[in-house]
Amino acid sequence: MSKVVSTLGDAIEYINFLYESDSNSPTEGDENFVVWTGLINIAINLWEKEEGLLWKELFAKLADTADGDKTITAGNYSYAVPALFRFPASGIVWLGTGTNKTPFKVIDQKDLTLYENNSDNWCYFLMDTSPTLEFNPNCTLTTGDTINYNYYKFATKLTTSTDALEMSDPMFAVYYVLSELKKEEGDITAGQIASQKLEAMKTNNIMPTNYQDNSFLNNTNNGFGV
Repeated sequence: MSKVVSTLGDAIEYINFLYESDSNSPTEGDENFVVWTGLINIAINLWEKEEGLLWKELFAKLADTADGDKTITAGNYSYAVPALFRFPASGIVWLGTGTNKTPFKVIDQKDLTLYENNSDNWCYFLMDTSPTLEFNPNCTLTTGDTINYNYYKFATKLTTSTDALEMSDPMFAVYYVLSELKKEEGDITAGQIASQKLEAMKTNNIMPTNYQDNSFLNNTNNGFGV
């Protein structure tokens, strides 16, 4: 089977082929589809919460999401963030468009009392049960300005066949499910493959990109302390 896994439907097909050895994959609503989808979402949760890692695939831009407030409205200093927002990915929120943008410094909400009496351009993300982006109520916001920021998100859980897996190698999820299905048989091969694929994704995640320096340049003409 040479099909590339990119969606939940693809993953279900692969699991069915590897586990049942036939081409009649379960469809939405079938018991196996529901159970296997649940196991795939467990695999996504394990991948998402791998200790000590921030996955490149989970960095996002507000402009690319369907939800989250994106425009300044008159008299409003509080704005909804995307539902999957986890934490800000930079120290700046930009207001405006093109080259006509104003930076707003992102402060930590625990430091809010240090800034309350000024009119500087700052904001913070209120991280309660329903996170919001809060701007300094003493500064001037321009109605209609576009809100721009980057953030780190929670992984998307899958429900329908067309939902896309975000991890770089979705076969990790496929083999994780297969390992769970074959657990009672004492077959550990699928679990070993799943572990290998997770380790490979971790390695790829921390590798420098092409042409990115990962060492100090050796400058023979000038030295430290010379």
